[in-house]
Formats: sequence, structure tokens, C-alpha cells
Amino acid sequence: IRKRKRKGSKTRPHSSPDPSCGREESRGGAIPFPQKNSLPRRAQISFQDFRQKKFEHQSKNTAMKLKFLLITLIILMAVIAIIGVLFYINISNTSQVVSLPLTIETKKPVVTDVHIVSVGDIFLHGNNLFAAYSADAKTYNFDSVFSPVADYFKNADLTTAWLGAVYDPKGPYLGYPLFKSPPALIDTLQNIGLNVAFRTNHTMDFGVKGLAMTTQILTEHNISQVAAAGTEESSKKIFVYQKNNLKIAFVGYIYGMNGLSIPEPWMINLIDLDKIKSDITEAKKQADFVVVALHFGNEYERLPSQSQKDTVQAIANSGADLIIASHAHVIQPIETVTTTDGRTIYVAYGLGNFYCGQRARYTDAGMILDYTIEKTDTGTVLKNISYTPTWVAEFKENGKTQYQILPAKKYIDLYQQGQASFLSASNFARLKQVYTDTVQHINKASIDFVETK
Repeated sequence: IRKRKRKGSKTRPHSSPDPSCGREESRGGAIPFPQKNSLPRRAQISFQDFRQKKFEHQSKNTAMKLKFLLITLIILMAVIAIIGVLFYINISNTSQVVSLPLTIETKKPVVTDVHIVSVGDIFLHGNNLFAAYSADAKTYNFDSVFSPVADYFKNADLTTAWLGAVYDPKGPYLGYPLFKSPPALIDTLQNIGLNVAFRTNHTMDFGVKGLAMTTQILTEHNISQVAAAGTEESSKKIFVYQKNNLKIAFVGYIYGMNGLSIPEPWMINLIDLDKIKSDITEAKKQADFVVVALHFGNEYERLPSQSQKDTVQAIANSGADLIIASHAHVIQPIETVTTTDGRTIYVAYGLGNFYCGQRARYTDAGMILDYTIEKTDTGTVLKNISYTPTWVAEFKENGKTQYQILPAKKYIDLYQQGQASFLSASNFARLKQVYTDTVQHINKASIDFVETK
């Protein structure tokens, strides 16, 4: 101010103080904020900025509060919605329970079954040879003989028979006592499905040459020979049939060769208990189940001898799982024996004549032994065993004697239905007698051995 005065500028007169101000101050009250118009210009500008900032600050706070409320409201609504959904699901599950399938993978047990058919002696007498011969064609044919039983062979996994005689392309062909037969019979047996030929007491009827020729013919027809061998090397092999993981061994033995010589011991398996025990031990190394086939027993005796029973017991004790047999030319019973190690095994002492020329009562009868061997994870067992009675029918056809192997019960029914007209009344009477004889003789429900259904 002093500088302005020195320059000669005029000074602005001071405004008189507001009387009310003095009074308020004298009363000890607070000094009020100056009014807007009473402040200097610069102060007035500052005051406006203050109010503007204050307004902006309040607006910002209000916006933040609104935003916070909005977010809170959204979250609250979301929580309510979730609770509602959960409540609905809970109510739905309570009112209706949906069971979902539970899939548990389990390992299926491996089970293998082998269905086997075994029949008794097959050998040709003079009357069988004559019936099968065609003078015009100058050949033999046995197809019609086996046609009624062909399906029993074809429907099995494995089939066996005792095959008598020597087989040779060159005749003359003979019956008892030295049997020599045409290969045409082997043709028929191959066609119906024979797999295994157990040899008999007539294997050496024509010496080593006869054995060699028969072995060659069987080999050419894919029929395995058991109980005889063409070479020493082949004699050491055990026949083992395999289906999937199941192996079944077959070993065979013969009581003798009717006094004929056996040049080499390996050519014929004779019944020797020590050898049989050794063979069974070896067979068990190669297979799960061992079948022993015996050609033994007193001819035409319908019951086993004590010698047969003793032999069977010893073989069973040596480890055989099943014993089947033939030779007596009549049917002998099926029984069970208990071994020293506590096993129970079946023994078929005699399956009878399946096909031959003998006509006396009981000698024209046989059976089809039907059994199943099963392997599971727990072991291998004989699952079931049964039989079908058979009869060798002799009848006239176009004036010539013919033969057929008939399943007895089936052809009794067919005859009564008028579908077996080739049988005479006497044939039918004999057929019924054979059926009754067989069933009464071998049916044994106590050991679960009954006729095949």
C-alpha cells in the first residue's frame, strides 16, 4: 500500500464493519463465515471450487453406494436362486429315486466241454461180407449198414470204436478165425466220423505185414490207432485230443493175440499193470483227463469176472479218470469204483458188439456210450455219461440179406408209427427184446447211469 501511495495511486476506502459482527463477537458467539458477496473476488472463486468439489465428492459417494447396493442385490438374488434349485432337486430326488445301472466287469469263467461217443467191437464175419458185396460193381459198400447211427458220430466232438481184423486192398477177405477185411469198411467209418480205432485180439491175424498195411490204411483215413503201432517211434506217442484248453489222453491195452506171435513188444500194448501205470503217469503230464481202453473179459459172459474187477481197480488206483472196455461180445454192466486216493470213477466193462455177424441172443446187441468231459477253472471232470441201446438188424431186401445198426428205442417208435416197414414182425419182436434186455441189464439210476434221452 505504501508503494502505491508513493506512486500517487488512490487508495480504496475501508468499508465500515458490520455492526452485527461486533455484537456477536462481544457475546462470545462464533464468527460466521463471511457471505459470498462480502469476500474478495479470489476468495469468491475458491469458495465456488470448494462447493463444486464437495458436490462432486458427494455425487461420487452416492454412485458408489448405489453400485454397492446393486451388486449386493444381484448376489443376494443369485444365492436365492441357487438355494431354490437345490431345494427343487432335493424334492425331486425324494419323490422319485432313479436307479442307475451299476456295471461291474467280471471275468467270465472259461468252460470247455468235449462230447464223446464210444462203441464196442466192429468186425466182419462172412455173412457181413456177402451182404456188402456188389457182384455187378465188384466192390464192397457198408454205408447203409451205419446210416441209422451216423448222426450219433457226426454230432460228437470225438468218436471211438474197437476195430477188429486186418485191412488190406487185396483179398481174399475172411471172417473167423483169421479176420481180413476190405478197406471199404474204413471208408464208411471215416465218412460217419470215426476218430479213434482201439485195436483188438485180431490185430496180428496176418502178421507184421497185416499190421503195417492196416496202420497205413487207418493213417490215410485220418483215424488214429491206439493199442497197436506200425513203428517203434509211433508206439511211444500217446494219443491226445485237444479242444480249446481241454486235453484228453487215450491209452489202450489188449489181453492177448490168441496165441499168435508178437515179433516186437512195441507193436502191441498188452495188459501190463506196471506199463499201464507208467503210461498213465506220462499221459497226465500231457493231458487233463485220461481214458483207459481195455480189450478183455471172458467171451459171452454178461458179468465181469473177478480178474476184470481186480485189473480195473489197479488201473483206477494208478490214476485213470475213466475206463471203457469191450471184447466179451455181449454187453457187460457199467459200475463205479473208488480209488485209494478217494476218487470215484466210472467203468464200462463191456460195450458189446456194435457190428458183426453173430446172431445169438445178446451177441447182436450193443450200445452207444455217450459222455461229456468238462474243464473249468476248478478242474476237469466227467460231466455226464449215458447210453443208447443198439441192435444189428438182419432183414431181406430184394431177396438179399442185409444188415443195419439200429438205435433200439427210436426204431421201436418208428415201427409203431409205420415208418420202418423193412422190419418184419419177428424183427420187431426181437428189437423189443434187445431193448428190454439191455436196459434191464445196465440201467443203474443209483450211479446216475441211464438211457440217453
